[in-house]
Amino acid sequence: MRKLPKQALLREWLDYDASSGIFRWIKEPHKIRSCIGKVAGTTRRTGYVFIGIPGFGQLAAHRLAWVYVHGLTIGGAEIDHIDGNPSNNAIANLRLATSSEQKRNKRVQSNNRSGLKGAYYHACHKGKKWRTQIKVGDDVIFLGYFHTALEAHEAYGRAAIKYFGEYARVG
Repeated sequence: MRKLPKQALLREWLDYDASSGIFRWIKEPHKIRSCIGKVAGTTRRTGYVFIGIPGFGQLAAHRLAWVYVHGLTIGGAEIDHIDGNPSNNAIANLRLATSSEQKRNKRVQSNNRSGLKGAYYHACHKGKKWRTQIKVGDDVIFLGYFHTALEAHEAYGRAAIKYFGEYARVG
């Protein structure tokens, strides 16, 4: 994990709007062109915003937002986007999480045929074509076969709330 600048240094270079999650330059980071007042950072294909901080390189904006507001060292913790949107760096949308807590809050994978979290197509099980399971720690818990993707998704949602609490992403 890259070293993060201290809160005082961030506040010297950037202004952060906690409600929108947007950083703007207040000190000139480049000698070639003027950036003061402009939005800092670029959004990558993954949706995460990265900002080049002189002396530190490209850093994830959600990590910078956490340090900017809380002034804390994050240590080994991860910053979780509560709504699952990696571009939403509003401080109310960010929380500290362990790696496993953050994984519980993932969105539906793009290759998921149903478009519903936890519902997977299974062609060969006595007419019940959708199955679901949930991973809790190192254990995979099979939740059943269902006639519809929605039924499988709902079963997954109930299990996610039971096992993951506030970190459960059902939708």
